[in-house]
Amino acid sequence: MNKKLLNVAQLITSTLRLSATSTDVAAILAGTNGVDWNILVHHADGHSLTPLLYDVWQQAQAEVLQLVPAYIRGRMARAYADNTARNNNIRRELIEIHQILTEADVPHLVLKGWPLVERLYAEPAHRVLYDHDFLVPPDRANAGHQALLNRGFRPLPAKDEWVEKHLPPLWRNHGYRWDGYLFDPHYPRPVELHLHLWEQGWRGLQVSQLTQLWSCAQTRTVAGVPMRLLSDEDALIHLAMHFVGHLVEREARLNQLLDLARFIQQASFLDWERIWAQTDQANNGRFVYASLYLAHQIFGSRLPPANIWRRLAEVTPPAFRQWLIAQGPTDVLTTDYRRRQTGQDYHLTFLAADSARERWGIIRFAMLPPLGQLVVKYRLNYVWLGPLLYPRYVAERIGTYGRAWLSRS
Repeated sequence: MNKKLLNVAQLITSTLRLSATSTDVAAILAGTNGVDWNILVHHADGHSLTPLLYDVWQQAQAEVLQLVPAYIRGRMARAYADNTARNNNIRRELIEIHQILTEADVPHLVLKGWPLVERLYAEPAHRVLYDHDFLVPPDRANAGHQALLNRGFRPLPAKDEWVEKHLPPLWRNHGYRWDGYLFDPHYPRPVELHLHLWEQGWRGLQVSQLTQLWSCAQTRTVAGVPMRLLSDEDALIHLAMHFVGHLVEREARLNQLLDLARFIQQASFLDWERIWAQTDQANNGRFVYASLYLAHQIFGSRLPPANIWRRLAEVTPPAFRQWLIAQGPTDVLTTDYRRRQTGQDYHLTFLAADSARERWGIIRFAMLPPLGQLVVKYRLNYVWLGPLLYPRYVAERIGTYGRAWLSRS
């Protein structure tokens, strides 16, 4: 365990807990003797929290912020200013994309993104956004994709070959080359048209899609324009699944968990019986439980009513619950998508499996992924060629995990 990393992660999240007052933040910062500021700001950058931290710390007490080295303050101030400009661009893009899809007669629900910025954060600069996500009906998805292509959007370079929940992402790049700076205002944002909220048969598990998404959707004013969003209940489940999906796949960010924590606190009314019914039908209650538990432990968000919490706990495999209690918060606090642990993703997936059938499904997914994913991964023109590439895929997986094992030996 990297104690320095854990210490800075705890410092970061303790100042962002939902109950933290300006006085609390000032007291925490006043006790930061010996903190490694380079590790802290690197970790905050990776979890997309630097702009928010800068403003929260700045508003605590001006003299306390002086305890932070000047070059770190300057780096954080730049992130805040650049993310302000970045989100101004994103707001304009959202309105334009909404109009393009509307004119193309493509119904759409805005997922996460800008609606969360307006709803959960005092300033747009507080939340870092990376893309635009929309849920669209499968029978209108290609029309929406073509409408965006007609307006100058172009496919991203080959990336995330496994993703089937959305159509290939599009963006307006105009020759831009990223230099690695995470808060660059000019970084072009991809647009993803989702057919589903998560992958079908995610990682070989028997997880289904939510029902009644469209009939229960709500209209809210977003960026000054009426737009359709998921209901609060479905949005909470989506945020929980989004975080735990990235957690299992070793690319979670703390800002994703903070979204969930703030959403639970902000929503004036949540129909927890409907949330339970939706998760029960989708067989994903264990993952909603995991995200709600971690949001409560790390950021202090409230838990569901006792009867709902008990049901969610009961459908969570004991081994997964034990991992969450013993290691979950530390794992989340110290995870770094830039340094993934190969193999930990399957360890967590097995812990979350609730039957022998699911465990077999995980093994089958690892060794023999769905044919459609092979077609996408290897860019095949003919589906019937897919089975011929299973040996190549298996050999590549063995090589990848073998090298990872040797590097840790």
